[in-house]
Amino acid sequence: MKEPSDEYLVEFLLKCGKAELLVLLRMLRSHLSHSSVKLVKRYPNEDDIPKAESKQRTELAEEIVALLRWYGSNAFAYGWRKITHKDGGTHYCRILRDTTKVLDKFQKRKILDIFRTRKNRKPLPQVASVEDWEDLICALFVGTAFKNKSPEQIAVMFQEAGLAAAAAKHAAKQFGPGTAAVGLPLLVKILGKKTTKAIIEAMIVRITQERAGKGVANLLVKRLLLKVPQKTVAKTLTVLGWVLLVLDAICFSASPARRITVPTVSLISALRTRERLGKL
Repeated sequence: MKEPSDEYLVEFLLKCGKAELLVLLRMLRSHLSHSSVKLVKRYPNEDDIPKAESKQRTELAEEIVALLRWYGSNAFAYGWRKITHKDGGTHYCRILRDTTKVLDKFQKRKILDIFRTRKNRKPLPQVASVEDWEDLICALFVGTAFKNKSPEQIAVMFQEAGLAAAAAKHAAKQFGPGTAAVGLPLLVKILGKKTTKAIIEAMIVRITQERAGKGVANLLVKRLLLKVPQKTVAKTLTVLGWVLLVLDAICFSASPARRITVPTVSLISALRTRERLGKL
C-alpha cells in the first residue's frame, strides 16, 4: 500500500467503528466475486470485527482496499497485472474521481438528456486531495436533493431540516445553480454546521439502507442519533429520500463494478466528511 490515497483509506478503516466496517463489508459483497463472499462470511456480525488498530484489523483493512481497487479497475488490466506480479487494481483517489464524475453527470442532466452530448457544462473543480473529492461527493448528493426546486421550495426543505424561517429563506437564495459543486465549506456557510451534518448523516443512513438493508442500517442509526436529534434526522431523511433514485439509475445503467463502487465510496466519503465537520 504505497499509494498515498490507499494508505489514507487503510488508516480510516483501521480506526473506524465496528458497525461502520461491518456495513462496508456487506456493501462490498458480490456474487460475481468469490473473494468478497468469503470475506463477508468471515465477519458475519459486529462482534467478529477485529479491534481498531490491531494486527487483525490491519489485515482486514488491506483486504478491503484491495477488493475495492479490484471493483474499480478494468478486469482485463487487473488480471494482467496480477499475472505479471505487479500492483493490481485502481487506486482509491482515481475511484473517487470516477464516482464524482458519475454523480455529477446524473445531477446536472435531465432524464431525457442522459444520452445527449453535454453542452454549456461547467467543469468539475480541479481538486487536489482525497478529502476534497470526498467533500465534493457529499456536496453533489446535497445538490441533487435540491435540483429543479424553487427558492420557496428549498426554503421549506431547509426549515424541515432544522433552520429557522428567516435563515432558511436566506440560505435558499444563496443555494443557486452550481452551488453544490464548490464543496463542503460553502455548504457549511450557507446551511450551518448542524444542518449540513444532519443532511450528511441522513445520506449515510439512506445509502446504507439501499445497499445493505434496514437491519444493517440500524447499527449506524443508533450511533448517529446519539449526536443528532431524532426529529432533525427524520425530517432530513424526507429531504434526501428521493436522491437514492439517482443512485438506483446509476446502478442500473452502470457496470457491475460501479454498482458497488459508487454507493460504497459515497458512504466512505459521507463518513469521512461527517468526521471532518466535527472538527470545524
